[in-house]
Formats: sequence, structure tokens, C-alpha cells
Amino acid sequence: MPTPPVTLRRTDPALAAALERSTAQAWTLMAGIGRATGEPAPGITRAAFGEGEEIALQAVLRHAAALGLEAEADPFGNHHLLLPGEDGQAPAVASGSHLDSVPNGGNFDGLAGAVAALAVLAAVRASGLRPRRPLRAVLFRGEESPWFGTAYLGSRLMLGRSPWAEIGALRRRDSGLTLAQHLAALRHAPGPKTPLDPAGFAAFLELHIEQGPLLESRGVPLGIATACRGNIRFPQARCHGAYAHSAAMPRGHRQDAVLAVAELALALDRFWQERIAAGDDNFVVTIGEFATDPVQHAMTKVAGEVAFTLNLGGTDPAVLEAARGVLAGAVARIERERGVRFALGAEVGTAPVALDAGLRALLAGCAAEAAIAAMPLPTVGHDAAMFALSGVPTAMLLVRNAHGSHNPQETMAEADFARGVAVLARAMLRLADGEASGTASGTTSGQD
Repeated sequence: MPTPPVTLRRTDPALAAALERSTAQAWTLMAGIGRATGEPAPGITRAAFGEGEEIALQAVLRHAAALGLEAEADPFGNHHLLLPGEDGQAPAVASGSHLDSVPNGGNFDGLAGAVAALAVLAAVRASGLRPRRPLRAVLFRGEESPWFGTAYLGSRLMLGRSPWAEIGALRRRDSGLTLAQHLAALRHAPGPKTPLDPAGFAAFLELHIEQGPLLESRGVPLGIATACRGNIRFPQARCHGAYAHSAAMPRGHRQDAVLAVAELALALDRFWQERIAAGDDNFVVTIGEFATDPVQHAMTKVAGEVAFTLNLGGTDPAVLEAARGVLAGAVARIERERGVRFALGAEVGTAPVALDAGLRALLAGCAAEAAIAAMPLPTVGHDAAMFALSGVPTAMLLVRNAHGSHNPQETMAEADFARGVAVLARAMLRLADGEASGTASGTTSGQD
């Protein structure tokens, strides 16, 4: 006789005890992975499709195997932990996140969501409960953009958002090898590169560390993401001016590339301030890299060239397009006034994605039932966005962080992690037993 499905409108004692154990084990696992991937210091480095990411993957797979969970790899090197449901043909309720990191980043970005999903599956299995739909924890490769110049590689390929012929030819910046070469070296994904059918996913929930200061500043442990910011990015921008003697060249004759890029940054910052004044705090501007030529620059030379990156982000496609207009106008004006030339280079980016309203309400309800404070807030791009753009009902649960992200000081309290896992487990099981569902199959606020 099949085990009756669990109803989490009341707390199941066996599940609660199993979840407490599996969450503590997941926290210990995460700390061990951090120690194993913390060299060279400072911070954590888990290169996409490389050594650090592979160390994390193997640690998670060993832990999952010890708990009796099945695992399989997809054609792109992502791994899936599986827990069968009563209905073997039903689409899965999935959770998970990425295992790579930025260079010298923090330990919780991505990894927390991966081991949180593992903790949920482990607890359900240990408790003897068997939901109607299968549960799946997905361990993604290559979410971070610094390695190959673009983001969400594992999830994009898995869901068919980008063609293998294009993405497989990208070269990793530190090694010079293509993604295809790195994947072949890992020996995880032989055979044809056929994407998975998004219809195999009933819903996707991603737990992730908050990468800004809002939850910490409000004293709230969890956030429910309203949307993933899209972006317009120029990863290889240049400004060309003219080198000159620093003491001999008057201001009116200078073609100073440093001041030209600085003026461009200030023009975009003014637009940002205008958005905030209008009540829109969902737009951001970042120049993450800014460099003069080390072969030619000197204290006594006017800089004739600057290499920089430009990243415009926001949740509203109309605001992003307005920012693009400000950028174009500022470039033309500065070129004319300063005698420089901008070469922004190839543009990359993703569309803003509004997350599923029904799943957001489900997460809020599960948090309230557990007496855990949670607030709505926008987030940045994540693997979750690829699911939403593929028509899969998607939501995100964010865990507070005192020191921001993409830096060695990134932090997460174990108690907050446990709160996040508790809410995630409730929501996944509600979805798996058909007690809740998304309101739409992938609501987006823009096109991919």
C-alpha cells in the first residue's frame, strides 16, 4: 500500500526532526566545501567547469549518496538529485542553485541553495514521506559570468535557452580553453547535447543568499524575490583618447580617456538618482573594471586609453531602454566635447524576469505559518530566471547577509539558513502534493 502524501498544513513531527538533522548536516557540508575551496586566499574560488566547482560537486554527491539519494548528470554537466513521487510520470518540483563562485568570492553564493535543496530531499526520504510528484535538487555549473563572459551557462544550456554550438565555443578567461574542452576534461557529460524539456518541471524554487543589504538593514531574515533584474552589459568597452605630457598639455587640448569615462559614469549615476527620486529603486549602474594601459600609463602622462566594463541592471525593460538612451546620448556628447572615441564592444545581457505571483504567495504563507519574518524585494539574475523564461513557474527565497556578496566577507547565520530551509521544505511539499501551484507558466517582464 503506498504511503499517503504528507499534508503540511500542520507540522509533521517525523519530517520536522529529519529536516532539523539534514539542515545541520548541510551546514556542515557547506563549511567543509568552503575550507576545501578557500585557496588561494582571500575568499572562495570555484571556477566554472573547473577544479573548485568540481570539488564542491563531488562533496555534495558523496553526501547525497550516503543519504540514499539517486543522482544523474545531464548532457551539460549539471547534476540532479532525485526523489521519486507516487506518480512517476508527473513533472518534478525542483530546487537548487549553482556550485561555482566568482574569483575570491564568498562561500554561500549559490552553494547555500544547492545544499538547501539537498537537505529537503534528504529529510523527506528519511521521514518516510512520499509526495505525489517527484522532488529534484539541481546542482548547476557555471552561473557566474567572470569565467566565460556570460552567466547561467549550466541552466541556459540545460533548458535550451542558448545553443551548444555557441556556448560550447566560449573560452574561459583564465585558462583560454573552451567550455567544451573543460566539460570534456571533467568526463561527466558524453553524448549528444540535447536540452531537457522544461515541461518536466512543475515548479522551481531557488534559495539564495541576498546579495545586497536590505534584509540585514530591516532586521528580517528572509526575502521573497519579486523579480530578477535584467541587465545590459558591455564587458569589453574602451575609450580612446590621446597620450600627452601631463604638465605641458592644457585642459582645452586634452583628449583624456580617464576623465571621459568618469564623465560617462557620472551621467549614468545622475539617471540613477533620478530613478530613485521618482520612487524606483530597482535600477543599478556598475563599472566593475576600470584600467589604463600598464605598458603606457604613467603619473606624468595624460591617459590615452581606458578599458572598462559597464553593467546596467533593472527590473523594468522600459527603464533599461531609457538607460540605453542616456548612455548613447552621453557617449555622443562626451566624444564631441572631449575629442575621444568610445568603443563599447559587444553587448550581452538578459531580460528582466518577474517571478510567479502564486509561488511568491506560497512562500509568504509558508513563512507566516512557521512564524518566520519575510519581506518582498527585487533580486539580481539567477538560474531561476532561466526557468521562468522557459515557462516554468518560478520563485526565489533570499537569506539575509550582513556584508554583501561577491566578496570574502559574505556571511550567513546558521539560524537564518535553517529558517530558509524550513520554508523551502514546506513550499516544495505543498507543490509536490498539489496543494499549491503557480499562477502562470513563467511570467516575464521582458523577452529573452
